[in-house]
Amino acid sequence: MKEYFREICDDQTVYDNKRLNFKLLRIFIRYVIRYTGLKNGLKILNFFSKLVSKRSNKSFNYFKYLLKINIYRVEYLYLLSQSKISDAFSLKKDWANFIINTSISSSSIANANNYLETIYEKNEVFDESDIKKPNLKKFYIFGPGSLGDPNPKYKDFILVHLKPHPNLLESFKKEILFLNSYTFTNVVQGNEKIISSLKSRYSTIYVTCMTSILPEGFKRVGLKEPGYLSSQMALQRVLGFLLKEYGGFECVIEGFNFYLNEDAYSNQNYIKLTRKKNNKINEQEICLSLAEHDFLFNFVYSKKISKKIIIKDSQEYRDIISLEKEEYIDKLLKSRDFSTLKNIA
Repeated sequence: MKEYFREICDDQTVYDNKRLNFKLLRIFIRYVIRYTGLKNGLKILNFFSKLVSKRSNKSFNYFKYLLKINIYRVEYLYLLSQSKISDAFSLKKDWANFIINTSISSSSIANANNYLETIYEKNEVFDESDIKKPNLKKFYIFGPGSLGDPNPKYKDFILVHLKPHPNLLESFKKEILFLNSYTFTNVVQGNEKIISSLKSRYSTIYVTCMTSILPEGFKRVGLKEPGYLSSQMALQRVLGFLLKEYGGFECVIEGFNFYLNEDAYSNQNYIKLTRKKNNKINEQEICLSLAEHDFLFNFVYSKKISKKIIIKDSQEYRDIISLEKEEYIDKLLKSRDFSTLKNIA
């Protein structure tokens, strides 16, 4: 199941994103990039932007705004594809400030502020008022980079899965499951057999899909200031939720290599809908996900949130979050091929 390039737009109530002129613009952006690639598509969008600028002098024009934020995004992806990381993040800082100063969407502005504050300021990722008092719960967060099954050494911990696990793990007394929107809508939604199976196994099932109607027994998890500049990836989403829900806690974090390993999903029990026949994931898909969630944002988010929890063992995780931002980026560039983004479809 390949995810294709799509344009972005603001979540707001003033302008209808499906109105004919906005919809035509969105389709134009989408297929220009799909058929011409980032470099040529960027040239076409910039040329079109100059034509549009000459035709309107309004103080705020949503058509022009839509075009501008998509140009920012395409240029950001293009700079990443050229391994011009410093230029890419400098541009993204400008993009965030443009949204803050121009957008009429409160959610987009909040996302931009959260992005800048997380990466460039010393602010914590959560205010103390948002966090409940610690109740000393213990969690074992099991990720896609783990080989084999969860270690029964941590059988007294609540086992946290990010995908349904195919093997019965009788050593563990309690298991909970977090499902992202893509897995929920493409695998779980509408399949009563799967829904029943999940409910019989997991004590709680959390879903990050914000639009679907959830089956009875499934709980929706809100994201912290979601948007197109950055958003939490799976581990960061789980850590943020657990911290807000339970306060400080003790946890083991296993199988999260922050995409520094060539095979980022080495655990074959970790269901990935886009696995190829050789069980590998398309490199372009990985790089696009890293770009759109923002790998630097998620790395810094992890460093900050880890100061508020008790981490047991988890040596690989400790080693990674001890890196400086520049060290992490250097390592990431050695393991990932962002040049695959050049001809994104």
